[in-house]
Amino acid sequence: METTLLNGQKISKNDILIHFSGTADELNSHLGLVKAMLNDKDTRKFIEEIQKNIMRLMSHVSDSGNKEYLFTKKESACLEKEIDRLTAMIPKTSQFVLPGRDVTDAQIHIARTVARRAERLFAAVSEQRQLCMNAGAYLNKLSGYLFLLAQIPRI
Repeated sequence: METTLLNGQKISKNDILIHFSGTADELNSHLGLVKAMLNDKDTRKFIEEIQKNIMRLMSHVSDSGNKEYLFTKKESACLEKEIDRLTAMIPKTSQFVLPGRDVTDAQIHIARTVARRAERLFAAVSEQRQLCMNAGAYLNKLSGYLFLLAQIPRI
C-alpha cells in the first residue's frame, strides 16, 4: 500500500515519514482537545498557533523542498518566551510530577507524550531526508511547554 506526498512522490504507508505524519496529526487532535478544555483565551489562541505550526511541520516533512514550510528560530523563540512566562508561575519543587491532577492536566500530559513521540519520529525521518532542524528544535520545545502548561493552576 502506498500514499502520495505533497511533492507527488509515492511512498509506503509504513514509511517512517507516514508514521511521523500520523503522530503529528494525533498531536494536533490532542492539542485541539486541550484548547477546548481551557478557559483562558490567550492560552487557547497560543495553542491554536501551535496547531497551525504542527500542520506546517507536517507539510514540511511531506514536501521538504518547499521553502514555504520551513521553520526559523522565531517559532522556537515564541515557545521559549511562553515557557519563561509559565516557569515564573510555577513554584519550584523537587518532586516528580504525576499526571492526573485533573482531567485537563491529564490531557495536557497526553499531548506532551505524543509531542515527544513526534520529536523522535521527526529525528528518524531526518536520518533519511534533509529536514529543517529548526522544526526539530520547535518540537523539542513544545513538549517542554506542555509539561509546564500542565502544572499551572487552571484559570
